[in-house]
This record gives sequence, structure tokens and C-alpha cells, in this order.
Amino acid sequence: MPDLLTESQQKWYDLAAMHGDDFAQRAAQHDEENSYPFENMAALRESGYTSMPIPADMGGGGASLLEVCIAQNRLAQGDGATALAVNMHFGLPYIMCDLIKAGDDHPRPLLEKIAAEKLMVFGAVTDPQVDSLKGITGLGYTTVKATKTDGGFLINGRKGFATNSPGGDLFGSTAIYNDPDEGDVGLIFIIPPDTEGLTCLNDWNTMGMRASQSHSWELKDVFVSDEGVIKHKPWVWDEFARGLWAWHGGSFGSIYLGIAKAARDFAIEQTKGRSRIPFKFPESYYPGHQFLAAEMDITLNAAWAFQKDIAIRLDGEDGRDHGTLMDAVGMQYFCMKAAQDVLNKAMDMVGGASLAKGRPLERYYRDVRAGSMHPLGGFDALELIGKHAFSLPHDVEPRFI
Repeated sequence: MPDLLTESQQKWYDLAAMHGDDFAQRAAQHDEENSYPFENMAALRESGYTSMPIPADMGGGGASLLEVCIAQNRLAQGDGATALAVNMHFGLPYIMCDLIKAGDDHPRPLLEKIAAEKLMVFGAVTDPQVDSLKGITGLGYTTVKATKTDGGFLINGRKGFATNSPGGDLFGSTAIYNDPDEGDVGLIFIIPPDTEGLTCLNDWNTMGMRASQSHSWELKDVFVSDEGVIKHKPWVWDEFARGLWAWHGGSFGSIYLGIAKAARDFAIEQTKGRSRIPFKFPESYYPGHQFLAAEMDITLNAAWAFQKDIAIRLDGEDGRDHGTLMDAVGMQYFCMKAAQDVLNKAMDMVGGASLAKGRPLERYYRDVRAGSMHPLGGFDALELIGKHAFSLPHDVEPRFI
């Protein structure tokens, strides 16, 4: 994290620090109980944190992407699961801001409503049955189907990873409609979570990021009006897909680096004054611990420099060109691996005590494992970056033999 912050960056950092220090007191409890942090989200709404990326002229905080990343990094040092949950909420406003910048002003009233009423947006977009890269995580294609009915569509299917399920105010998802003239058409829609036929399956019971409460949802004959859908071409990297990848690639790494920074700080604090018989000096004098500390700091500094550069570039005029998006995907991949590497070293430094459930290091270790599963990650990320290096189209076939 940079030592010198602008006035605006400092404002968001201080707000995140206040919330993060408070949330840290309950993070272990929510993790243990597998419960949603309603009180955390209420505090974030009240302070204006949840409206951070919405432009000021629409009632939001007007924060830049870099300012969001600075704040989220600090918030995650207190409670990674809450930071992840609010980041998922930020996604839809971020994409809608993208559309407005491109000249499409229709999302403006919704953004103003979200800011004015301090609403929490959540969505079940991920479709586990569809390849994450080719299907753009359920945004570009999904097995959830829409059939035409009077005045709109009936939606049927199942989606996963709806973070903020217990506390969200607006539910977003996608479906595919087979138009008799146009063929498959992608539908994006936002509806109240108490819409008839929409059911939360309450199936989130995971190793890490438990308080995010990212449940699956079932849709049975859910009605969405003609006016309530946005139509787009499936399988295509359109403005919605590019906005989604930019958000993931541009911000999620900051959360996991925040968790890793908390782990680093905990490991240093635990060992710097601890001594073992028969040695007279504390473990901070051990060369091995000094080397681990050095490697953790080098890794965190390098990863944050990458994160900062991408956040600035994504806010620029060329933020959605293919090269910048590939660099953003690469940054996310690098930061997720870096966070896991730092956690491994922190565990090595603390030793057997790091396994204790009463200490936060064990939770940090589990939480960072979720990072590499965010799209685009893993081999999908490497494939995209590798194809870009060879000047191949990102969707060229065959993907594999």
C-alpha cells in the first residue's frame, strides 16, 4: 500500500480502516457460524461506502477504481469476506457506469436509486454447467431459459454464487431466449428478490469466504417484463462482458492482497517477541524468519504495484481495449497467486500455532484459496494471455484436443 495518498484516497482509506477494524472483531464469529454480517452491511450502507463507485452527480461517492482498490485492500485486512461481499455489490454499478460513459444513459435512474436508497445489489450470474471463459461466467451464455409470454418472459433454471443473498435488495441474473427469427438472445434482468418463483437454496457451506453467503438460486416461471430485460448477443465479448472482466480483473486482487497483508502483519507480530529455550534472542533474529518476512514484503509490494497500474489504466480512455483487459486478467492471476504465497510463508513463520482456530491466520489461509477461483483465473487466464502473446483471437478453436 502506498505511503502517500491523495486527499480523496485518504478519505476512503480512513473510512475503510474504521469499518475494517470494527468488522475484525466479529469476522471469526461469522466464519464459525457461517452467517451473513448484516450489521457490517448496515454500517457500510449508512457511511456511504456501498455507493463509493457511483458518480457524485448521481448521488454516489465518485471514487475512482484505484480509490476503490485502496479502500477494499484496507477493509479486507479486517474482514476479507465482507470486503468480497461488497465488491460483488459494486460490480453492477460499475458495469452500468461503463454503459453511461459509452453514451447509453438508461442505467442512470437505477444508479441514482441505488445511491439514494442505499440499496445492496446482488446477483446469481454464474452457471456451473457452462464453461466460464466461453460462456463469460453465465453472462454470455447460460442454461437458464426464457420463454415468451404476454408482456414478457418466464424464466426457468438455476444459478450459483449469489453473494449477499440474505441481505440484497435487487437481484440480477441472465437467461437465454430462443427467438424464432434471431436465434439465441441473451437477456439480462434485475428484479426484487421476493419475486414469485425466485427461491434461495441456502446452500453456501464452504471452506472459506463463508460470511459472503453466496447461495444458489432457483427460478421457476419467474416473470420478467419486456421492459425489464436488456438484450445482447450470447457468447460475445460485448460492453457488458468487457465491463465484467474489467471489474474482476481490476479490483478483486486488492481484496486478497489485503488479507495477505493482514496475515503478514499477524505473523510478524507473533514472532518478533517470541523466544525459545535455550536461545536468548527472540525469533525475529532467526535468519529464516527474516528471509520469510523479506519475501512476503517483496511479493506484496510487487503485486500492489501491478494492481495499482491496472486500476489506473482501466479508468483511462483505452481501458477496454483487448491488451489492457489481458493485462488486467494477468494482474488478477498474479495477485491471487501472490496472496496465497504470502499466506504460505506466514504459516511457515508462525509454525504449528497457525493451525489454531482461535487465531485469524487459519481463516486468512482458507479465505485466500477462493481467489484463484474467481473468473478469469487459472488455466482460463493463462490461455487468454498466451493467445494474446501469439496474436491469436481469444476465442479461436480448438481450445484443446
